[in-house]
Amino acid sequence: MDRSVKAPSMSGGEYHELAGIGAIAVGVPSLIELAGAAVWSAPMYGGPKQDVPFRNPVGLGWHLLATHDLAWTGEATAALGTLVGGGLAALAGTAIGVRWACRRCAAARADRRYRRGRPAHVALGKATVGRVDRQPIDTQARFMGRGAELDDLCWEAVQAKAIDLGVQLGEGQVPGVLIGRAVADRRELWASYEDLHLDIWGPRSGKTTSRVIPAIMDAPGAVVATSNKRDVVDATRGHRSTLGEVWVFDPQSVAEAEPSWYWNPCEWVRGNGKGAQARAAELAGHFADATEADGDAFFEPEGEDLLTALILAAALAEKPITQVFEWITKQDTTSAAVRILDDHGYGLVAGALAEQLNAPDKQKGGVFATAKKMAAILKYEEIRQWVCPAQRGERPRRSFDVAQFVTSKDTLYLLSEEGKASGGALVTAFASAVAAAGKAEGVRANGRMPVPMLIVLDEAANIVRWRELPKQYSHFGSRGIVVLTILQSWAQGVRCWGSEGMSALLSAANVLTLGAGLKDTGFLRDMSELVGAHHELVTSVSRGRRPDSGTESTSRTSEVTLTPSDISAMPKGRALVFVSGHRPTLVRTTPWMERGDADLIRDSIAAHAPDQSSTPAGPHLRAVPTNEEDNAA
Repeated sequence: MDRSVKAPSMSGGEYHELAGIGAIAVGVPSLIELAGAAVWSAPMYGGPKQDVPFRNPVGLGWHLLATHDLAWTGEATAALGTLVGGGLAALAGTAIGVRWACRRCAAARADRRYRRGRPAHVALGKATVGRVDRQPIDTQARFMGRGAELDDLCWEAVQAKAIDLGVQLGEGQVPGVLIGRAVADRRELWASYEDLHLDIWGPRSGKTTSRVIPAIMDAPGAVVATSNKRDVVDATRGHRSTLGEVWVFDPQSVAEAEPSWYWNPCEWVRGNGKGAQARAAELAGHFADATEADGDAFFEPEGEDLLTALILAAALAEKPITQVFEWITKQDTTSAAVRILDDHGYGLVAGALAEQLNAPDKQKGGVFATAKKMAAILKYEEIRQWVCPAQRGERPRRSFDVAQFVTSKDTLYLLSEEGKASGGALVTAFASAVAAAGKAEGVRANGRMPVPMLIVLDEAANIVRWRELPKQYSHFGSRGIVVLTILQSWAQGVRCWGSEGMSALLSAANVLTLGAGLKDTGFLRDMSELVGAHHELVTSVSRGRRPDSGTESTSRTSEVTLTPSDISAMPKGRALVFVSGHRPTLVRTTPWMERGDADLIRDSIAAHAPDQSSTPAGPHLRAVPTNEEDNAA
């Protein structure tokens, strides 16, 4: 709660009485002096010259109003009009000049503040420095986090923390992730490379332009970004290609990328042999999570166990992931997987798989049908090219090395769309594999990665149904992995991870950012309570029957700072930020169009985005000559 408003120490009536006495004490002598100045200036308009006692306001008033020793003439009235008009003009000119000077000073301070110690690409463009846009919700910013309480989120504090964490930054690289600018005092707020983010923005509310693209552009190390659209790829790949290699995993042709490389999930499962069974279970879980569950308490766990055993067998035999689908659909060949598992020392897994193969036909059919549904994506030829080596007659494809990627400055874009042919399971598995490699690299490098890795999980609950994400979230920050999970609503996260899982994800995130367009009433009510209330002074007036009777009193009351409807109606360009250890803060977002590197992003879009001018926007009409009409008839 904002407690800056103190309880009144006296009633409103006493305050107004003192104010009235003060106004009379100052105003009456001033008016008398003004009248004297008019009498003294009357000769300028042809009036008589009179001796005006300016040093004695009381005597001046006496001679002017009581004894009439000083005559008030028409010329004095003209002089009074000139003095009043000139005074008002001078006052207005002074106010305009002071306001202009203050704006220029504020712009200069803002320019120095934004550019001091910052790379040119991070500082705001010249067109936006000092610009102020006002929204109705901004009036509530003074009741939330502001001023000195946000000092540890400023550039200098985050830079010092990066040094303490041992982060290795090159010239021109930033020490954290930009959140936005506080509305209350326009200072930049940054999150460190130890913080984890959870963003909830409504559709088309500016999350890509204000959060995703800037974060990728500023990332000092490897970047993983998931999306169901190509806009992020087109906007950032130009800059990221100057730092390292760009990898676009696009099995559904979202960005029309060609399969010039592949990632072999079975190779990741196999690894160096240690932990292969756990990785096989994790990969099977991703396939299961990407499938709309029927809620069967027997067949779904059994189908996932079957998938785990077959994935492990394919990995141990160094076969492609598509072999798993073949074993499921051609059950007369599945016994080969049992022998592979047994030969590599996984006797218990081999026994469980053999039991499923020898189960009654109805039970066996249900289990295999469930596993087939989970692995159905592997039957698509477009998918095969991205997860398998080139076959005879195909152009050679490079293999993606997960361990090498996390130590580089490469960029991995994981693209997928919803639908029956969705590559969401592979996208989730790919992101999980990279995150696991990042954690392993952090352990190897004395606890945390020296150059932080950024993972942006856009459309997290749609194409990245990562079951274990809430449980693993807190481990990422301590290993030098910055994760930015983006949802369109609280309910979307609940559908993916359940109520407890979503609450765990919220608790593990250090920075919660709420954008525009949210409509989850219950969630907004909870956020309104977290913002809290503030004190305001309320004046009460009671009047009696007589005009001069009545009382006036002032009391302090508590008001809700942001109601759920206020948060829901928050406009684009504003975000509500909850940072651990701080009061909620209202910020102005910084879209990439206002950054110093906006031209680089525009050039990247122009170079990689499809040419919209060549695509017809709709049907075209043309005039049909009369003879054509007759022929058509």
